[in-house]
Amino acid sequence: MSAVGFLAATPVFTTRQFALACEKRIDSASRLLAGYERSGSIVRVTRGVWAQPGHPQFTPYGLVPLLLDGERGCVSFLTALHLHGVLSQIPDAIQIATTGHARTLATPVATFQFLQLKPQMMQMGIELHPGLTPFPLASAEKALLDTLYVATRRGRRFARLPELELDLLRPRLFRRMLVELVTAPAPYQAICRRLEALAPALLPRPGSTR
Repeated sequence: MSAVGFLAATPVFTTRQFALACEKRIDSASRLLAGYERSGSIVRVTRGVWAQPGHPQFTPYGLVPLLLDGERGCVSFLTALHLHGVLSQIPDAIQIATTGHARTLATPVATFQFLQLKPQMMQMGIELHPGLTPFPLASAEKALLDTLYVATRRGRRFARLPELELDLLRPRLFRRMLVELVTAPAPYQAICRRLEALAPALLPRPGSTR
């Protein structure tokens, strides 16, 4: 495939993907991409990851699988709640749940915030958002659970939440996720206390097994 053909079909990509598709060595592919960057055709998101913000099918969410780079993770928290219509406010950064290290990555196309969760929190509630550049997306129920889970930790992240359209959530599914994914007593009880004020209908039923 020619470089022009690849760029026409691919809004986000890595240097390695470009090199393989165009049958080039990594070093020569890097030089060619640097030239496209100087001309303004593409932007470097981070080392080895590129984007074309002007591509008709570009979305910064499509970069998430490339930025996770082998970590388990998904778009979650307030970002996912916004995408599902539960939150009208657009978060300042794209928030991502990850099994890797917590970090913030500021790029020319968006700021990405990676918040660490235990691997067990990735066992359910993740779907693949379709499109030319699909990305893993937490369901609305998991996004809220992830948000409340992180809020139980030290610090004041998510201490206050914007107004949420909780009627869009599926209570039975949320309760199942809470019981099955949050197995440690302390965060489980802290989340339940938060739910008493935020959304009592989402609290587990008496006698629920964990």
